[in-house]
Amino acid sequence: MEQFLAKFPDYRKALWLAARSEEEGLGNPSYQGWQWSDLEMHPTRVLKLVIEGIAKIGLRTRRATYYLLKEPDLVKTVLKSSVLKK
Repeated sequence: MEQFLAKFPDYRKALWLAARSEEEGLGNPSYQGWQWSDLEMHPTRVLKLVIEGIAKIGLRTRRATYYLLKEPDLVKTVLKSSVLKK
């Protein structure tokens, strides 16, 4: 994960938005996940998170695809530690 962010630092904001979305959805029993538009990035770039094993597809319908972080706690920890290093 740290290597991925070192290689692609522009994904930092997207991962932060994904983690925030999942935190907000914890109290909602009908929460399905986040969509590419929630991360403010193109769908093909979100697919890279799936290919790299950082996110997974939580639900796919004809109209939308919902994603979830595989390890949300790890993502939060890495993002916090990278902020502290700066």
